[in-house]
Amino acid sequence: MHSISNRKIRCGDGKVMRWKAKTCQLCTGNYNPMQRTRIHLEQTESTNDIGSQWLRTASPGEILTIWTSNQTHGRGQRGKTWELSPGLDLAWTAAVKWPANALTRDPIVLNKAVTSSIRNAIAQFVADAQGERSVGIKWPNDILIRNEADQWLKCAGILIENTWRASTWDGMLIGVGVNVNSAQTGAQRRCALCEFTTTNLAIERVEAQLSEHVLDALLIPEPSQGFSEHLVGRDQREKYRFQGKTGIGIIKTVSANGALEMEWTPEGGATKQLTVERSEALEWDWLWRK
Repeated sequence: MHSISNRKIRCGDGKVMRWKAKTCQLCTGNYNPMQRTRIHLEQTESTNDIGSQWLRTASPGEILTIWTSNQTHGRGQRGKTWELSPGLDLAWTAAVKWPANALTRDPIVLNKAVTSSIRNAIAQFVADAQGERSVGIKWPNDILIRNEADQWLKCAGILIENTWRASTWDGMLIGVGVNVNSAQTGAQRRCALCEFTTTNLAIERVEAQLSEHVLDALLIPEPSQGFSEHLVGRDQREKYRFQGKTGIGIIKTVSANGALEMEWTPEGGATKQLTVERSEALEWDWLWRK
């Protein structure tokens, strides 16, 4: 059952924004019911900023999903910006406040499940495309599609932030930017989802499928949900640079604390096991220069 509620929130420019939002109850057999509110904005600076502000006063057991096709100041990992074309691409955020008596879950396991769900949502759109297509997860936060020239191209970026109250994990913020219909010819190794379909895609359709997959992962999480098997570069000998030094690496898995585990042979050195905890320490030479 759906109801309509009036909400208001202060935007980054100081204006108070009002909307009518659809709300519904989400319920599974394993977790407590959660109340979801879904809003669409014609334009906003950042869906993540709105979600973050909402989390400060949200009640336990609430989920807010926000989407727009016109985001003006999106942000990604480590303060990087995410550029989207107005009216052509999707910016989407889910802000989650766990129920007070929710079952204990591992944040890293759930983060993997959410990332896999985003990958699966995008993969469904290219499943019927002509030719072989692979949709992969580039550690830690990108969704790539492999084209007919065997090049991996970035289609979506993910930013997941966990929120804590003292030592209790009480919520999370999931931000996703998807290149849907924009021309990416001038962007280095980027692609749009429509390049792998026969026609342009309705933003609303992409948003609906993304929401369905992510909410399923949040409410009925299965460990990893195929996360490892879709890692780009897994079990392949490829050229990387780690902390400025060139070598050959073989990605193995992502550890329980979210670090990338790989076999590493630096130039002129012996092979060893390497744990990469910070993504900026590893450069994927083979991926972008192939």
